[in-house]
Amino acid sequence: MAVHPERFEHRRKRTPSSAIHSSPALASTSPPPSEPADNTAAGNTAVGNAAAGNAAAPATRGLALSHVACCVCGAEDCVPVGIGEDFEYRTSPDTFIAMRCRSCGLIYLDPRPAPAELPRIYPPNYHAFDFSPERFGFVYRVRRWLEARRALQWCHGLTDDARILDVGCGDGFHLRLLRDFGHRGWTLEGVDASERAVDAARRAGLTVHHGTVEQLELPPASYDLILLIATIEHVDDPAAVLRAVHRLLKPGGRAVIVTDNTATVDFAVFGGRHWGGYHFPRHFNLFNRATLERLGATASLEVESVETVVSPVNWVYSLRNTLVDWGAPSWIVERFSLRSPVALAAFTLVDTAHQIAGSGALLRVMLRRPATSAAATAPTPDAPALRHG
Repeated sequence: MAVHPERFEHRRKRTPSSAIHSSPALASTSPPPSEPADNTAAGNTAVGNAAAGNAAAPATRGLALSHVACCVCGAEDCVPVGIGEDFEYRTSPDTFIAMRCRSCGLIYLDPRPAPAELPRIYPPNYHAFDFSPERFGFVYRVRRWLEARRALQWCHGLTDDARILDVGCGDGFHLRLLRDFGHRGWTLEGVDASERAVDAARRAGLTVHHGTVEQLELPPASYDLILLIATIEHVDDPAAVLRAVHRLLKPGGRAVIVTDNTATVDFAVFGGRHWGGYHFPRHFNLFNRATLERLGATASLEVESVETVVSPVNWVYSLRNTLVDWGAPSWIVERFSLRSPVALAAFTLVDTAHQIAGSGALLRVMLRRPATSAAATAPTPDAPALRHG
């Protein structure tokens, strides 16, 4: 579906984020639940934003929605670039609009589900709550191997007693990788707003805090490395999250962000409606290199490096969303999911070619809290020996 920005110019006064809107254009007709939820989305996973085998019947009640401004520059002047639905979980009948900020280029969801609706848009079968070999089989094993290699690269230079925090850890997938393959002396912790995800991580023997990184009273200047893997796109206020990250990092400590990249061929092809990276309505903010670097600067974090990362997921789910929207038979739709090694392998090759050209499906940004003393700026020791079994 083509989107013509000139027909949808979007200029309005900012509505307070606490206000709940029922927008006729987005078919939102019901009030929010009586108990509000945390405003940080539940969990991340190594597989990013893809669901698998979601056959739930479509919901009939519209979501309570709220309007927002651009989280990077604060502007309220934006135009629509994509219009779509919750093709993966069918948690509501709403139509959602991805807006592009005219000032900085950020793409963000506006209106978006109000905080009280988060338990609804992250249903019990949400993939980040249980990314396990029992559910995902061969794909899990391959992904585990690939993500272990990446995670150990992020940990290069850490001391034997380093402290690592995974923000939006979901069921603890990355924490388990670091426990299994990393140094035994590392202290591993996680944070997640989903009680279900936290319970799953704790059952695996992990130390995970229930809540949001902005609200939890974790010890300041205590962490050597903080991970935000498939997390920053889910949160309502990414700048506040990164300010909390800055506070928790030791001087000279690093933060790694991995998130969807809007400067890609798959976005150019599918961005009008079916792009997998939209993950409607769970991805609130979507970045390119410039907007993510600018976001880091708002939290006084220095950019150490930026690169793109290969991932087949947005390609696969762009096709899946198209098929769902066109009413294709379920047996065809299910050929494009996280349980489809053939589709994932094929689009891994496709995205590898784009990654070589610098436009891989994901962005990986390494940020650093500036060192505040001579000791903090001293070179870090070489990486400790890592276990691989």
